[in-house]
Amino acid sequence: MKLLEILKELINIPSTYGNEKEIADFTENFIKENNPSLKVGRVSNTIIAHTEINDEKPTIALVGHLDTVPGTNEFTGKIIDGKLYGLGASDMKGGDAVILKIIEDSGKENLKTPYNMVYIFYEKEEGPYLESGLIPLYEKYKHLIEKINLAIILEPTNNAVQVGCLGVIHCGMTFKGKRAHSARPWQGENAIHKGWKLLKILSEKKPEKYEFHGLIYQEVMNATMVDFTGARNIIPDSFTVNVNYRFSPSKTLDEAVKDLEKLGKEAGVDELEWRDLSPSGRVCLDNPILENFIKSHNLQVEPKQAWTDVARFSQWGIDAVNFGPGQPSQAHQKNEYIEIEKLQKNYEILKSFLSK
Repeated sequence: MKLLEILKELINIPSTYGNEKEIADFTENFIKENNPSLKVGRVSNTIIAHTEINDEKPTIALVGHLDTVPGTNEFTGKIIDGKLYGLGASDMKGGDAVILKIIEDSGKENLKTPYNMVYIFYEKEEGPYLESGLIPLYEKYKHLIEKINLAIILEPTNNAVQVGCLGVIHCGMTFKGKRAHSARPWQGENAIHKGWKLLKILSEKKPEKYEFHGLIYQEVMNATMVDFTGARNIIPDSFTVNVNYRFSPSKTLDEAVKDLEKLGKEAGVDELEWRDLSPSGRVCLDNPILENFIKSHNLQVEPKQAWTDVARFSQWGIDAVNFGPGQPSQAHQKNEYIEIEKLQKNYEILKSFLSK
């Protein structure tokens, strides 16, 4: 099957977060039909396939998530000006199609590769850190996954290699006051007013730059949401600011938590609620397989100024990078598309590298 036909098949299968069964069924059947030499396993709607593992050879994993965010696309399946439209085209069914095409080629062309190959297609990436389909997969296939020397996650990168990633924490910082009628505020204590110092600190906080191998990562902290109790004519007795902290790859999750605890103390916060905690990803430019990959194809290297599952693999002691055909600017957009030329280019680069 041609690469573009595979992608069209994937786009035509709805797979919003939590509804990945149909696309997982398609993926599993495609692998079994087109490369029966692979060993295939499944955990819920997450698929893993791999070659025979020879411990004398390094192991590479190609990884993609099957889910999309909800969205609309008025041009689904259409090709306009060299772009294929459809929900998930860039994020990241284009990458999934590349992996499936490589699997098909390996089965039908008997391609020789100096690597053991592991292929992972997982559910529930577009949601909370602890609900990812990678977690139960790792629990069942830990012995296999820990053999991986480099994981290439085909998230949209415009065919640049994006290394490392920022960690993410969402923390609810709550101020407590005393409820009263707004006509008699002296009878209460305004919880919103108590939050002024936190908001002032955040509004004046500048990005902090961290350099790794010549790449700059910017650590940032922002208020992104607020909650309160009360109404228009009530002095609120509770006010919560959601603080979103994107922290440097040099910091552990514990160190980032301490940063927010320090901020909360400085700003007079009464309660902290840890809503989401995701670690940062290692900047693994010293990985010899990655070095060879970048040099052999003269690839552009960029810092990942966001979070991806590179971080999750880092927590497992596995070097990982993002390298995909999609456009980052198209992720989660209405009328999402992928440039066909970049889709083909990504496939050619990976096939060439894995065949040498």
